[in-house]
Amino acid sequence: MAPKGSSVAWDHFVVKDKDQYMAECKMCKTQLSFKGSVSNLTKHLKRKHPLVNLVPRNSSTSASISLNLESPSSQVATATTSSSDTTANDRLLPAASTSNTGTVRVVQSGTKTIAAYIYKKNADKCKSDIDQLIMDLFIMDFQPFRIVEDRGFRKLIQSAFPFYIIPTRKYFANNLLPSRYESLREIKMVELRNVESICITADIWTSSTNDSFLGVTGHYIDKDEYVLKSILLECVLLDGSHTSINLATELLRVAEEWQVANKILLAVSDNGSNIKKAIEKDLGWKHFGCYAHSLNLAVQEAMSKSEEVTALEGKIKTIVSYFKRSAKAWEKLKKYQEQAGKTVKRPLQSVSTRWNSIFYMMQRILEIKEEINSSLCNLNASAMSLSQFDWELCENVTKILKPFEEVTKEVSAQKYVSGSIVIPITTGLIASLENMDTSSYLETAQMFKQDLLGAIKTRFANLDRSRTFTVCMFLDPRFKLYFDDPSVAENTKQNVIQLVTAQIHKEDRVSQSSQNENGLMELQESTSTQPSTSTSGEVQISSVWQHYTQRMKNIQPKGTASSRAIIEVQRYLEDKVVLPTEKISPLQWWKQRKDVYPHLNALAITKLNAMATSVPCERLFSACGLLLNDRRTRLGTRKVQQLMFLHQNT
Repeated sequence: MAPKGSSVAWDHFVVKDKDQYMAECKMCKTQLSFKGSVSNLTKHLKRKHPLVNLVPRNSSTSASISLNLESPSSQVATATTSSSDTTANDRLLPAASTSNTGTVRVVQSGTKTIAAYIYKKNADKCKSDIDQLIMDLFIMDFQPFRIVEDRGFRKLIQSAFPFYIIPTRKYFANNLLPSRYESLREIKMVELRNVESICITADIWTSSTNDSFLGVTGHYIDKDEYVLKSILLECVLLDGSHTSINLATELLRVAEEWQVANKILLAVSDNGSNIKKAIEKDLGWKHFGCYAHSLNLAVQEAMSKSEEVTALEGKIKTIVSYFKRSAKAWEKLKKYQEQAGKTVKRPLQSVSTRWNSIFYMMQRILEIKEEINSSLCNLNASAMSLSQFDWELCENVTKILKPFEEVTKEVSAQKYVSGSIVIPITTGLIASLENMDTSSYLETAQMFKQDLLGAIKTRFANLDRSRTFTVCMFLDPRFKLYFDDPSVAENTKQNVIQLVTAQIHKEDRVSQSSQNENGLMELQESTSTQPSTSTSGEVQISSVWQHYTQRMKNIQPKGTASSRAIIEVQRYLEDKVVLPTEKISPLQWWKQRKDVYPHLNALAITKLNAMATSVPCERLFSACGLLLNDRRTRLGTRKVQQLMFLHQNT
């Protein structure tokens, strides 16, 4: 609790030792002396946390908000006051109420009101809690800071907390927001210090105000909970041109700030040549082009090869635009759907940058086919109507694209492992298309399917050459050696054995060093059934066991590290394969067997965090688009960075 009459600096410190006048920073946990004044605390904020501005809680123009809770018989006196006379400790006013005109009604001395019984002991804590709850509106719901000046919001707070004075928006934006950002950033940095392996995703986005942002997310496995965790490392403004050198410089800065530059397992991004070159050549990190993005490019490539399919897409887009542009047309379409007893659905427009949008557009127009035809006929717009050939081709193409939509959803996961399914799901997609019976389809649709197969096999031809994804798949108990090529399966197995062998060697070196330091204490405790104890409390070796101790102390296990690795890997392969129908998470499977396969378990924690797509960055920028709306046109890029970090990581 802050001392009475305290400055706004106490919003960022707590008293640790009242007698010694020691305070602790809420953000970095540094302890400082505050005897006499808070100058030491304010200097610390300026030096270590320059983002935090000590903005006064209330400006001279802000009005207090409270309710008049006096009984009708209470005698009151009226006085005019300015909120500039209000200190940080006057945020709760138990014996006064302020009208909208700035007039304070003060209860006469000796008259007790309901407010007089409101406890005051934890007043500072109560004020701080309400401040943080209001901050959550800005962080979680992207409400603009000026909401604290809106009449409806102030009326709500007045009703809920009668004696709470709402701070200014500058207090929230320049004081509490940087404080929350610094505190959470410090917590997340501590978490990442114990992480051995991290996969990052990166992407670039341009806002409606033409500002370019670079988003970088990190993904790692929690060794205690065995869950895949995600963290937004940075959402920062990109200055200058988006060359590979500039992108590499920014990515390296982010990695070094978070101390993960030497822990990066894989970097996932789209297939842009600039960011690909930045990651692979300029930084020397392992790079993987977003799987969902590559899949979407394969579909677009196949569609561009078929003139009939391209023409069909254009016709459907024209129909959708017509119903979106004309209110009269939409009313007709809506009416016909209601008359048919269907749920009213709007036509969907495809967007080239949105995955599966062509599939969703065609699927929707097939769902309301009859209503579309009736509406166009009634509106004398039959020229737009699709022919029987077009409708049949649309149905064929939609069925062919259905597996692609399912695969995109499957690989776009963020809360469960996705890297291990890249190879098997590609194998399954190819098999699904090859086994699809298209004998009754139009010849154009059959050719489209063949073009899709060719595009997929070309774009994903080298997946089984990636050690990252082959090892990741091997360590997933659902797949193990589910490879088409037996030689790839054998090479992956040998690769895993080498990784486990290296891990065993490392453990043996650590164990040997520990034994040299501790002597034979553990051996003495395990062999002495009734040890004798000296007066000093130390365990003494019985003379009966001295011969045993001398002979056994240097004996090591006969198996080499390589043989022990082979045995553990073989036992893992002979264990039951987890079927998808069992609904068991691979990470939870490893948690249950961490003592059965200790070395493979440790390897799985550092490999199964590989991501298949850059979808986490796509979701980040979707949220960023909600943040930068028409009500927040003046929001600075630094505030965007802080709000997005708090929103994504809270």
